[in-house]
Order: sequence, then structure tokens, then C-alpha cells
Amino acid sequence: MTPSPRLPTTVIPHHYDLHYTSICFTRHIFSGTVTIHLTSTTPTTISTITLHSIDLHLHSATLTTTSSNNNNTSATATQFHYHLPTQTCTIHFDDAIPVTSSNNAALTILFDGTLNPNMHGFYRSTYTTLTGERRFMATTQFESTDARRAFPCFDEPAFKATFDVSVTLTLDEEEEEESTRRRRRRQWTVLSNTHCRERHSTLGGGGGVVTRFDFETTPKMSTYLVCLIIGELDCISTLSEVTGVRTSVYTCPGKVGEGRFCLDVASRALDLYAEMLGVPYPLTKSDLVAIPDFAAGAMENWGCVTYREAKILVKPTSTSESTRRGIARTVCHELAHQWFGNLVTPQFWTQLWLKEGVARFLEFVGITTLFPEWDGWTEFTQGVFNLALSLDSLESSHPVEVEVESSDQIKEIYDAISYAKGASLIRMVVEFIGEKKFREGMRQFLERYKYGNVTTPMFWGVLEEVSGKAIVEMMQKWTCEVGFPLLDLTSDHGNIGVSRFLASGERVVGGNDWLIPVSVMTEAGHVTGPYLINAAADNNEQSQEIERTVRDCNAQGQWFKLNVGQSGFYRVKYSKEQWERLKKAMVPSEGVLLSASDRLGLISDSFAIGRAGYDSIVSSLSFVSDFGHHPIAEYAVWQELSENLANLCKLYQSTSFYPSFQKYLSIIYKPHYLRLGWNKRPTDSSRTGTLRATIISLLGGRANDTDVLKEAFDRFEAFCGSADGLTEIEGDMRSVIFKLALKYNEALVFDQLKTIYEKSSFPEEQRTCLAAMGSVREEKRHCDMLEYVLFSDKVRLQDIAFPLNALSSSTNEGGRATWSYFKSQYERIQEKFYGTPVWGACVGLSCRGLTTLEEADDVARFFDGSTGKGAVGSAQRRLDQALEGVRMTAVRLERDCEEVKVFLEGMGM
Repeated sequence: MTPSPRLPTTVIPHHYDLHYTSICFTRHIFSGTVTIHLTSTTPTTISTITLHSIDLHLHSATLTTTSSNNNNTSATATQFHYHLPTQTCTIHFDDAIPVTSSNNAALTILFDGTLNPNMHGFYRSTYTTLTGERRFMATTQFESTDARRAFPCFDEPAFKATFDVSVTLTLDEEEEEESTRRRRRRQWTVLSNTHCRERHSTLGGGGGVVTRFDFETTPKMSTYLVCLIIGELDCISTLSEVTGVRTSVYTCPGKVGEGRFCLDVASRALDLYAEMLGVPYPLTKSDLVAIPDFAAGAMENWGCVTYREAKILVKPTSTSESTRRGIARTVCHELAHQWFGNLVTPQFWTQLWLKEGVARFLEFVGITTLFPEWDGWTEFTQGVFNLALSLDSLESSHPVEVEVESSDQIKEIYDAISYAKGASLIRMVVEFIGEKKFREGMRQFLERYKYGNVTTPMFWGVLEEVSGKAIVEMMQKWTCEVGFPLLDLTSDHGNIGVSRFLASGERVVGGNDWLIPVSVMTEAGHVTGPYLINAAADNNEQSQEIERTVRDCNAQGQWFKLNVGQSGFYRVKYSKEQWERLKKAMVPSEGVLLSASDRLGLISDSFAIGRAGYDSIVSSLSFVSDFGHHPIAEYAVWQELSENLANLCKLYQSTSFYPSFQKYLSIIYKPHYLRLGWNKRPTDSSRTGTLRATIISLLGGRANDTDVLKEAFDRFEAFCGSADGLTEIEGDMRSVIFKLALKYNEALVFDQLKTIYEKSSFPEEQRTCLAAMGSVREEKRHCDMLEYVLFSDKVRLQDIAFPLNALSSSTNEGGRATWSYFKSQYERIQEKFYGTPVWGACVGLSCRGLTTLEEADDVARFFDGSTGKGAVGSAQRRLDQALEGVRMTAVRLERDCEEVKVFLEGMGM
């Protein structure tokens, strides 16, 4: 019988004494001992214990119990039985020992393992010093199931315990250098979740100084939150006058000055959340640590948050506004986790959304409070809400709350459904019950369940208590079923049709029983709702109220818009006449009723409905055709417009009418390009630079404007030829200038970008270079770039997705070449990347640039379990989504091309 992937609950851990007795940076190994203090809710006799362990060698284990009268009983392990599929080890003892709630049981295990290079578990990260030396540091990344790679443990969220962590290091370390051995004393900084309570040094047998670091006991928490970092680090810090918590930023030597922005954000955000959530931050320190090699954006280890360097470091002269805002968001997100995730933790990974969705929502609460001028909720609509709608429109999507068991299944759901849809559903509930009631509910939820584990009904239940509204019933379908509704208002009678929206355009029968909060704005300026409608119910009074409003507006020839502020998680389809009225209301001007969120929401709905075939894509192109005449351009609205038009460019780039489509783009973008120019102006807002880059990117990269391409190339050459660094490219413009310069003169610029990349130590610049280099078109250079990205060891594991994305999607030829390379090199790719955090990206991106049904079938055959390469593990969902995208591309090309061609001819293109 196959063992369950979940651990038995025969015994429960309540405290760990974890001591790393040796860590060797030359051989990349560690050894340690852990004593796990256990209890049992019911008396039981133990002869075996099963816990998690993978990539570790367990040398010995002893189980000891101490009764109330201090009598000791012990048993010694006779066998360690490892089970790789469940990543567990069952320890067999030479005697059976009684364990009860009244006696103290302790399991002591000696173990060793490897500091792996794969960015999970206890791993090594490399960096280059200011003098050009290559150094190592050791760090941990345990979420979701990788604490078991660092020490044997009960590695599930519900097995909460306290931890005493300690580590012994030799400060004089032997190093290999040019076939000689030398000793060098390293100035170690050792960090964990809590303060170091004691540091004790002795002289070791080899003459080196041996130091033991003992850390204070942690709060009760899950294993995935344990953290240990060892490296040579610089530090800046600040002490909050509000909470008394010291916030510190740690970086590799020479970079700490680039952490000042996030230090300020982190200190203020911690004060904000402590006051808003009503539960004090339970620790006295809050560390932010920049790690050179890091798989995720950041990790919320309690009291010691780790970050990818690109998510923490800011250079005032070259960091783009988008990166700066992204850093602030990430910092707020991780600090929100100190309450939602750490203090109150999901019962299991099935409820992953409950911590990630809440943290994504709260990150925007944070940035809109700290930076009100950023208009954060508009950017939430564009970048989070619309992303969730896009992914959840796929048949290969999954419910927000999805049953998972294995490690591979858990990894698959770290996606826009858990994060972005989760946050969007919470925002929908907030708009329905009101912000005041929501904050009251958050406080009660945290206070009631602190240091415990929770499920989704427990969360909705508290909000139902404080609001008096049936939130549990309302949110059942939203969280437990896949997809979202399309509200169809094309009926002459104003009736609301409700069905599941699918990006494929497939009509789904039934399943329309969502309870949907709907608000309405009319041309007269009236806003009503939210009403709670249920299309599956007869005589729904609130639905009838909306339908009356729709009929009245139609009768008077006035526009109306559902989903005010885009707070409801659904799309809306209007009649042809209503789209024409809304088109006139889209012009931004003083006193305009539609907010930026409403306008970008209309663009998003129109193009999504057109792409899916619920309406003609020509209607969408007509809807935005006057944008070139709008008096101003707003960043979030134009970003949404540009993403949708760029999507169509990818679709039509090989068609005969593509030059006409490029003229259509020029009509829209050229007037605003002439208005904004290339250079920053004193009157620019903080987002003008990003808007300028967006418009230039579409005009040069998609519309192929030769003047724009030449100007980008000239600016790039001036930048490369500036020995004194005075010809700088501002941060917002770097990415677009690098890409357009490459398009203008690929042979010359590619080599220059490669030089910049290999000399740079700043993560954002490195990433910008890689993404630009990935847009190469020449066939051999494309293949060489794939080899460079995957196998040269010049590109960090964490960064390969950026150039891979460009290589697979910049052109149709590039998409086919990427898939051909992946097939021919599959064994090499699998051997190097399978099981690493980037495996899903490798598989998903390998085929996403394909465009025909025949190519999709080829991919499916390649991975077929009986005739092809077989299972791809944690990459399966990414593969399914990529293949669904390829098939939809093929269908859209067949369905829409003739109609688009006629439309463009009608416009005189």
C-alpha cells in the first residue's frame, strides 16, 4: 500500500533544539543534531516514528521519555526507512516506549547534508566581492516543503512548535586558491528568526577560533518559517519609536547603501500593520536580508525575511519607477505575512491562498497608506486583478482552495490564482461589507486564532459575524470552484445573463450559481449597489433592480457601467450600442465620471471578450481607436491598452495584413509619443517615465517606427561610449532602449549588452540586459543565447526565466526555435533543472511561443506518458496552461484574421 503523503498525528512536536555542529564552505556540507520534544494527545506506545527527511543522512536516533517521577526510558534506532515519494523517513527503534501527554518525550537525531546550489532547503549562494573574489554564503529557503532538506522534522504547517536554534562555526577557514591552501578569517554574520542571545568562542584543535551562536527561543510557528543565514554581510538599521522594533537591512559587502529605501518602507509598514491589525508584532527585531541567489521574490521567515537582491536594492540614478514600487510592494507583502501566515497559519497548503491572497491585498493597503500619491488601487486593478482574470479564464486553472498533498502539487499552486485571485476576492468582500467592518473582522480573526492554524470557513465566518452578512455562503463557490462569471447585458429587455467566462469562448451549460456583488454607475452620475445577485434563483429582487437601471439607460440613450471600480471578480459584456456610448465616456477630462480603474476595466473586458470570441475582436479595436486623440494618457490605462495590443501583435505578426496593423498602432501611439518625447521633464509625475517607455516600446518594438528605433540606438551607443558615465539612461527608459537598440542593430548591440551584463553587479541592470538579449532574431544567435542562458553558468538559476520568456515569445520563429532546442536538449535540461524552483518555467516557456494545433500536438506527444518523455512533475500545470494558450492562438488566427483585415482596410490602412 502506498504511504500517505501526510504525516500521522500519533505524536506531536512542541519544541525543537536544533544545533548545526559544523558547516564547511569548501566542501559544501553541514552536520547537526536536533532534539524534537514530543507529546501525544492520547496515550500510545511508540516503536516507530515517521517524519520528513530528504537529501539528509540520518546517522543515529534516540527516543527518550521522562515520567513525572523523573524515571527515564530510552530506545535506540535500529533502522531508517526512507520513502522518496513522500519525502519521509520512518525510524524503527529497538524497544516500544509509552508516550502520553504527561511524560516528556524527546527524539534526538544526528544528521548531515549538503549545502546544495538549487535555492531550496539549506543551500549555498555565491557572490563576487568588491575586489573580484568569489565567495559563498549559506542560507535557507524552506517554504513550502524544504525544511526537511535541512533537518529532520514534522514539516507540515499544522505541526507548530517553538525552536531553539544554534550553530557552531570555525572562523578561520581553509580555502582553495590556485592550487594552494591558505587560511583566512571570515567576519561571519549569523542570523536567525530571533536575536542571538549568546556568542561563545573557543580555540579549536586546528588553531582556528570556534564560535557557537545561540539564538533566543522563537514564537510557536511552522517549520517552513525557520531561518538561518551565515555570510559576510553589511548592515544598516533603524529603531521604531512606535513599536520599539529594530528593523535592519543586510546585504553583501558594498551594497548596503542600496537598501535605504526598503529600510524606510519596512520600518513604517511594520508600524502601520501593528496598529491596523490590533495585535502587536511579537518579536523585537525585523531583518531584511538580500540573498544573491534566491528563487522567489522574498520569503517571510518570522523576524528574518529573505529577499532576492532585485527586490530590495535601489539605485536612485538607475532604478526604474516600476522596480521601486515593486520593491515597496514586496516589503509590505512580506511584513503582512508576519501576521497572516506566521501568527495565524493555514491548516495545510490547501489553504495557501489564505495567507498569500490576504498578504497580496494588504501589500496594497500598505503602499496606498505609505505612498498615497501612487494611486495603488488603480495599479492593483491593472496588474493584479486583471492577471487573475486572465489565468482563471483557462480550463487548466484551479480553484483558489484546491486539495493538494504531494510536494509537486503544492509547488504548482504558487501562482496568480492563489495570490492575485485570492487578493481580488478579498477586495470584493471588502467592498461588499465595508472597510471598517473588514478591519474589525481582521482584528478579531488574528486575536482569536493567533499562534494557531486556520481554514477558509474560519476566515469567512469571522467576517460574517462582524458584518451580519452571509459571507460563508456567498464565498463558497468563489473559493471552492474554478472560474468566474461573465455578465451578459446584450438582451433588449435588460436581463442579465450569467455564465462561466472561458478564454476559449466555449459556452458552459449550468454552474452559474455565483452570488455576485454588482454595483452600477450611470451617465447621470448615480452609483448604486452593490447588489447581490444570483442568476440561478428565480425572482431575484436585486437582479431586477439592476435590470431596471439597464432598461432605463438604454431607453434614454445613456451609458451605464457595471462593476464600479472593478471590485467584483467578473467580466461584463455590453451591447454594441452600449459599447459606442461607453467609448465616448472613455475620454479623460476634468469631471469625467469613469475612474482610471473603470476605464482600464472596460478595455480589459472588451479585449478579453473579443479574444475569446464572445464578441468580435474588431469591436475591441474600434473601441480604442480614438485613443490617439485623447488629451492625456494615464499610465495604468495605457499599460492595459498596450498589453492587449501587444498580445494581438504577437498573434498577427506573420499575417499579410500586419503592416496595416502597425499603421493602426502608429495612429494611436504617435501623437502621445510626440507629446512626451524621450527626456524626463520637471513637470513629469512619478509614472510619466514608465508611460513614456510604454508608448515608445509599442511604437518602436511593435509598430516598427524607424525614427524611434534609430533614436534608441543612438542613445544606447552614447551610453556605451560614455567613459565618464555622464551619458546615463534613466531607469524607466533602460529596458526599452536596450531592446529597441538590439532590434535596430542586433549584431553590434548584442555583444555590447553581453559585456554590460557580465560586468554588472546590479540585479535590475542584469535582468534588463538578459531580457533584451533574449529578443534576438538571428537563428544561430538565438540558439547560442539559449545555450548561454541554460548552460554557461553565467546566468544565475533565479534569472533564467527572464531571457527564456523573451526567447520563446518575441517572434514566431523564436518560439519554434526554442521548442526545437528544448526537444533536442531535453535530457541535459532535465538533468540540470528538474526538481529546482525554475523547472516549471523551463517546461512552460519551452512551448508557449508556438502558434499551430499541429505544434501543440507535437508537444503533447513529446510529453505523453506512454510514448514520450513522461511526467514533468511540478511543471505539469505550467505545461497544461502553455498548451491551452497555443491551441487558443491557433483558433484565434483562423477565426479573426479576415475580419481584422477588412476592418483595417475600412480604416484606410
